[in-house]
Amino acid sequence: MRRYLQQSRSQLVVFLVAFATYLFTMDLSASWWDCGEFIATGWGLQIGHPPGAPFYQLVTHCAMLLSFGNPLWVAPLSNLVSVLCGAFTVLLLYKTILLLLQRSNSVGNPQWAAACGAFCYLFCDTVWFSAVESEVYSMAMLFCALTVWLMLRWERDGDNRNLLLVALLLGLGVCVHLMTLLTAPALLWIFVRGVRRGLSQGKPWWLWTRTVVLGIVFFLLGLTPYAIIPLRAASNPPINTGDPSTYERFKEYLGRDQYVKAPFYPRMWREKDSENWGRWGTTDPTSVVDNVVYYAVYQFGFMYCRYMMFNFIGRWNYDWNIVVVSVLPFLLGIWGLWRHRRRRRGDFHLVLLLFLFGGIILNLYLNHPCYEPRERDYVYVLSFYAFAVWIGIGAAEICEKWQAASGKWKWLVMLAPLLLAVGNWSDHDRHNCHSVHDISLNHLQSCDHGALLFTLGDNDTFPLWYLQHVEERRTDIDIYNLNLTGFRRSFDIINENDFQRPVYFSQYAYHRIKNLYPGRFRCEGFCWRLLPTTEGVDDLEPLQRHMADSIQWNIGSHEYVDRISKSFLKIWNENTKGCE
Repeated sequence: MRRYLQQSRSQLVVFLVAFATYLFTMDLSASWWDCGEFIATGWGLQIGHPPGAPFYQLVTHCAMLLSFGNPLWVAPLSNLVSVLCGAFTVLLLYKTILLLLQRSNSVGNPQWAAACGAFCYLFCDTVWFSAVESEVYSMAMLFCALTVWLMLRWERDGDNRNLLLVALLLGLGVCVHLMTLLTAPALLWIFVRGVRRGLSQGKPWWLWTRTVVLGIVFFLLGLTPYAIIPLRAASNPPINTGDPSTYERFKEYLGRDQYVKAPFYPRMWREKDSENWGRWGTTDPTSVVDNVVYYAVYQFGFMYCRYMMFNFIGRWNYDWNIVVVSVLPFLLGIWGLWRHRRRRRGDFHLVLLLFLFGGIILNLYLNHPCYEPRERDYVYVLSFYAFAVWIGIGAAEICEKWQAASGKWKWLVMLAPLLLAVGNWSDHDRHNCHSVHDISLNHLQSCDHGALLFTLGDNDTFPLWYLQHVEERRTDIDIYNLNLTGFRRSFDIINENDFQRPVYFSQYAYHRIKNLYPGRFRCEGFCWRLLPTTEGVDDLEPLQRHMADSIQWNIGSHEYVDRISKSFLKIWNENTKGCE
């Protein structure tokens, strides 16, 4: 009883530390990228970008109802869902490390070691970033952690009801993000291992067959939240990406047909990146050697190993004098990997499957183009979870090795998560950050009443959707994303409007199409207004024009923008050929 109470107290402490950290650093409004869309579509149960996240939407929608009609509480409540999911994931990681240490008969302060691994995961860059905003990755990782822990419990206790629960959770996890399927190889590894032991103990084969069939049924039941997508699309909500109300469109929506599919080979597959290939020591996309070099240096080195360093060494380390100390979490993980392999190879292979499928194999599959519009570290969070398990095992090995010499080693291993916490806190504390909300509102306030506002990217669209659909700001403005609406349809909208309503473009959109309307743009606030003729356009001073052109996030090199603009000019000429 005493041991049980001690474990319960330690679990409560781990959860509260995680919850308090994420809560006190949580964003209080919409963040960049997809967060504004998730809040807006969750609030109104609308259709976001493919392949959707219906279960995430349902959960956040229920949380938002606690706002009782106050729009300023909608975003914090949506963000709070990620906070809770992140805190419970840290708790499950702690319990998983403890379970693995008990199986390996570790005696070196297992609770301290498990806390070390769990807290390193808690404070690492990628996890912390997603846990304080309205993104799907925090909830997706909760499903990953829960299924792995339940499978280990099933292997220990032999209760087949846990298998059915895992199958149901795996299906629900797919309704949050497809990354939950990356746990399937590890889950299958545990299942096969358990079946082999069960057969050796005399359990009949038909019992396992029945369990598999029921597991498939429960997995399909877990997918049922996807029914919300075509049902809500049929009601034609304001945000209805792809309009998946019919079978064919729903199939295209689930298959993400609107996105370009990267092949497995060649690695240098996107032709418009050719000007950047040389920066990574490659030039010929038909050369096997160049493709191998490109993968090793850019895709594996820059787009995976760099992210591993971000999380377990730190992004803040520019002073060589502190690198040796800051590398402690990474070294603990490497030591834990080595010792786990030597001490309990079966469990090592389990964690290795999580690490490989959540990291290196996923990196091969994604075949990152050169360059991505944003950092993609969040897609590898499962491999960081697996590495945190090894950090805990490494900490246990150190405590066990030196506990006879000194009992202070358990405090020393806690230095690893402390370093991550101190180094990452300032970068991840968003409780007093209002830039996204203010910049987005300034875009809307820059437009006259009843305007048409054309945008291009996520950051100049989704936060504006949040302001309109949740806070009900400037609902007189119609927003058209050029990528989602289509350029030809966007030009038709402009022509059909015939300047009866003011027409504005965000900075992104302006840079893409400014060559189509030479001399007809005027900078007004954060946006560019399209005028019917060149008459009346302000003759901006050079400094003013330079400042106006600098209102942007990162649109790439001028050569790239000019090349894209010329391609749109070609489309424009083809679309308007024969028109007066």
